[in-house]
Amino acid sequence: MSKTFSYGLALAAAALIFAAPAQAQKSKDTMRFPLIEVESILDGYLTSGWFHKVFRSAYDGLIEFNPTTGKFVPGLAKSWSQPTLDTYEFELRDDVKWHDGQAFDADDVVYTIGWLIDPKTSFRYKAEWDWIKSVEKLGQYKVRITAKTPVPTGMATLASGTNIYPEHVHGRLDNKQDFGARPVGTGLYRILKMDKNAGVVAERNANYMPGSDKLPTAIGRVIAEPMPDPGTLVAALLTDKVDIAPNLSGDQAEDMQKSGKFDVTLSPPATGYTFVAFPSTGQVTNKALADPRVRTAIAKAIDRAALVKVTYAGFAKGVEPVEALCMKEQLGCGYTKLVPAYDPAGAKNLLAEAGYADGFDVVISTFPRYLQPATALSGMLRAVGIRATVSPHQIAQRVQMLKENKIEMSYYSWSGGNQFEVSANIGRHFLTKDYDDPVMNKMGEDTLPMMDDAERRKAVARVFDQVTGKSYAFAMLPNRFVYTHTKELRLDRPDEVREMDILGIHEFVWK
Repeated sequence: MSKTFSYGLALAAAALIFAAPAQAQKSKDTMRFPLIEVESILDGYLTSGWFHKVFRSAYDGLIEFNPTTGKFVPGLAKSWSQPTLDTYEFELRDDVKWHDGQAFDADDVVYTIGWLIDPKTSFRYKAEWDWIKSVEKLGQYKVRITAKTPVPTGMATLASGTNIYPEHVHGRLDNKQDFGARPVGTGLYRILKMDKNAGVVAERNANYMPGSDKLPTAIGRVIAEPMPDPGTLVAALLTDKVDIAPNLSGDQAEDMQKSGKFDVTLSPPATGYTFVAFPSTGQVTNKALADPRVRTAIAKAIDRAALVKVTYAGFAKGVEPVEALCMKEQLGCGYTKLVPAYDPAGAKNLLAEAGYADGFDVVISTFPRYLQPATALSGMLRAVGIRATVSPHQIAQRVQMLKENKIEMSYYSWSGGNQFEVSANIGRHFLTKDYDDPVMNKMGEDTLPMMDDAERRKAVARVFDQVTGKSYAFAMLPNRFVYTHTKELRLDRPDEVREMDILGIHEFVWK
């Protein structure tokens, strides 16, 4: 976003604010939350995207994970045990009701897990539950889940995204898509209205009984309306049509804050990050990138601290580049080698040593969301003689472009699997075979079944150290969204690390 437009936005903001004073929504106990992307149903298994903001607030799982303590904590289950390495037994709570008033019990858990692993059930991410062999009811409030083989990811999967559904509702539907159109959960928010065009209306569940020690201080009512156009989103905030605007650029958010009418909050650190990578197929097109000295030179040419400022503008304070391709809070994460420090002189020396003293041409592939930092990165490369250009493309095109040798160098992001466990990171960087290094890829695969966390962290460290040492990929910045909002709102527990960078509606409360 240009500064000319940015300053113009600030002037427009001031004019609109004086013309139409904001009407406090705190007095109405209603938060109006725009949705950048919408789906036709509210179902965490069948849809994704920004509806995470809502369905994570409507459903519960058996357990949760506390990144501060590194321990699993109660959800719908009050306690659990592992009699053997491949069995998990859960004692369920007897004080939970579904949003329609029906009682929750073991039948709901057995039904949901059974539906997830049923060969007849088909959805995009079904493989995440492929490790489960069976589920059985041991009593009205006790269940056993049996794995096909001992896996280190079992508890983490159950703690992240394994929402339990009501058998008496979901089980009766021939078309499971219908459930997400009229969802029934046990979570903090009860869905009153669900419509792809009109959005979602939710109210605080008066009967909600949290399973962990975090007592909710929830807003009474949330109206989440579709608003995909950024210009419309800014105008809606300025004219008091919404209370919060997610994912504005740093410059936009800074101008809004300068008006004196809004606060800006960065989402807390999460498992996601951006990274620079050099897929092996791209080296067929660009021979210079086949030399690890050239790839290391590129890393040394990138001022990651400057990238933070470009990405987060006036909100860069406290944001640090990430150390590696996983977070220490994630179970199984390990590394010792860090990204090479910013050293443009050293980058030029390496390029000369590799035979590219006069530089070379390179195309940086990125997603549209990262066009601004990728453009800044290209300027850093040009400063050391590398003639870099940026080529944005849609996420869905990435795999085909890799196959066609069209990605020489990339600036992408990864969600970290949206869970506090490292397997998804291993899968993203090694099971995809982006790097033609069979030994390293096999090392990554070998970490997946390891059960002891300490030993697994050591093994994972050897793999990620190889990635850094051979200059295949380098971690860049944390995935953190900019939320511009009225001064009546605040983020609950702003310093706690999240598994997802997309915040749920239940995470905002009144001041």
